[in-house]
Amino acid sequence: MKIEALGHSAFIATIERENRSPLRLLADPWLDDHVIGDVGGRFPRVRADWSQLGPIDAVWISHSHTDHLCPYSLLQLHQQLDPAPQLLIPSSLSYLRGLFEQFLPSWPLTIIEQETPVDLGGVRARAFFNLRDQATNEDDCMILLLDNGQDAILSEADAVLPMEDPAVRELVGELLIEAGPRQRIFVTTRNELEATMASIDAPDQQARQQVVLEQRLLTTQLAEAEIVPNGSDTCPWMTEGTVRIVIGQGITLPHEVAGEWNRVLFPIRLEDRVRIEQQAASREQLPVQIFSLLGGESLTVVDGIASPIDTIEGLEVLDTESQRHFDEDAEIHAEFPVAPLRDDSREFSSQHSQVLHFLQRRYLPYLVGQRQPAIEHRLSQNNGQYRIRVRYGTTEKWSPRDYVIQFSSIRFDEQPVAGEAQEEYWANDLDDYFQGTADDFSTFCRSFPGGTSHEFWDCLGMPFLNDDLVAKKIRYHFEQASLGHSAGDFVVPLWNFARQT
Repeated sequence: MKIEALGHSAFIATIERENRSPLRLLADPWLDDHVIGDVGGRFPRVRADWSQLGPIDAVWISHSHTDHLCPYSLLQLHQQLDPAPQLLIPSSLSYLRGLFEQFLPSWPLTIIEQETPVDLGGVRARAFFNLRDQATNEDDCMILLLDNGQDAILSEADAVLPMEDPAVRELVGELLIEAGPRQRIFVTTRNELEATMASIDAPDQQARQQVVLEQRLLTTQLAEAEIVPNGSDTCPWMTEGTVRIVIGQGITLPHEVAGEWNRVLFPIRLEDRVRIEQQAASREQLPVQIFSLLGGESLTVVDGIASPIDTIEGLEVLDTESQRHFDEDAEIHAEFPVAPLRDDSREFSSQHSQVLHFLQRRYLPYLVGQRQPAIEHRLSQNNGQYRIRVRYGTTEKWSPRDYVIQFSSIRFDEQPVAGEAQEEYWANDLDDYFQGTADDFSTFCRSFPGGTSHEFWDCLGMPFLNDDLVAKKIRYHFEQASLGHSAGDFVVPLWNFARQT
């Protein structure tokens, strides 16, 4: 078995079929220099030569976020991969089937249902939804398991199983041992982005030191919880023959604007996470082998033993780890504009109608159903009401409108602008979200105009509540890619305020 890390969450998994020929699966192939959802960049940037990398038998997309489902990367691969691979998608993305068939017509498509095996010609593929109770914006993510009866590869992607729960730990262990009694690889993606964003958002050096310390403590707690038994009688997947491979988030500022920012973008790295896990495994005397793989690195496992990390032939890596060395003394701080992503004049009445529609039909059910906190407590904490303020217009000329729910009317009604709002947005940004040209992470390079929270914005990123918005976004970018546009054409203009000359 072999894992070739292409950077971020993308990798190629190789596992033998029953006839000993290799099956090669490409997972979550965001390979572009820019990420459209997060309006950011990729670190490291890579250039793939598929004539050297070899054939790909299947492409797997774990969920709908555009650092995993990138239309620009997929259309490039559609032109470059020969013969055509089989496209595998989770049942949670079934509503996108027509788009895949339209824009990737030569790739035969298979939808993998929960716990329903698919035969990939001597390798069994299965997929499972996460077991977490909390709602997240990645609820559509499925965990992929490949096996040939003796060997198994499990890809967690962004699902992040709650391994701190002994019952989940034992369930995953039993599944892996059953699928791969001889040897098994557990591939997981760990997120550097939260620490990066905390570092970017820090207003001064003292604040940055504090948030980085908090993020490091949190990383330690999460890594320990992943490995330490925590009341479980056994850790069946952490046995001889198990190799855990940690790959990671490579989202950064676009390389056109990053410059000195690279010195404060990555306070926590994959090797930090892996070191903590290795120390915990050693302390608990667990024989699991744990490695981090950076973009351009590969790891081969034979008879349950990992060979030394190697480089990938056919993959050019444009950026080196030394370029993003964290400097805790660097005095670099964000001054992102309080402005719409697209600062143009639009028609207010249609924007108002759409805002009211989504507040009523999406956000209100979300608030009532999520109960974090319960709606009655939310209203009570804010003098019996909850107020959303929307700025209509541009930074040069705008006017606010307030939308309020209260005990006397559990529905969003427009009310006179008064006092402080709990949430505040630009109408243009909401309009972009509704039209598919923004998503939950697109305000990466902007500051919200006000409010103490921004749950309406996050609510619009919940995939099952807003699958129509996801479909609009994916269609828009497939169409742009098919016209010859790049992800950079979409992302870079949003950073004009920070472009270096």
